[in-house]
Amino acid sequence: MVRGEASSRSRGIHGALANKRAADSRASALVPTIRELRAAGFISRRALADELNRRRIPTVRGGRWHYTTVVRVLMYLGVATSGNGMVNNGKANKQAADMRAEALRSTILELRTAGVLSNKAIACELNERGIATAKGGKWNGRSVTRLLRRLEERLEPHPRTAVAADEQQ
Repeated sequence: MVRGEASSRSRGIHGALANKRAADSRASALVPTIRELRAAGFISRRALADELNRRRIPTVRGGRWHYTTVVRVLMYLGVATSGNGMVNNGKANKQAADMRAEALRSTILELRTAGVLSNKAIACELNERGIATAKGGKWNGRSVTRLLRRLEERLEPHPRTAVAADEQQ
């Protein structure tokens, strides 16, 4: 070995450290985007992957997002939920749907005030405004019915919840 020249082991360690720093930097840059997506209701890993792909945000290696790549990034960033790596998707999906419904409350009120009353007409208006459904699709009468039912449920306590609250008093 020539004096002053780093050994191959030393170069390998420094290269690995450089790769780790680069990966840390790329992953950290995703944190605000992941927070924004979660706040917008994209809670499940599959939904996150689909939305990241829809927005054309590449993975750390420049590819497409999949369930597994989202899991790995979330684990890497330490933002995966629960100890076993699993998400309670039933509860998470309900919370996400509630958040989306709440975000649309003012738009629905505005449409109804303007005389747009039927679910089909509301669906058409939401589509014209470019407001996508939770999965990025188009609104229809049935999806508006579900949205309106969710908004009504949020105003009135669930019967079982109300009974349990009465029993505690």
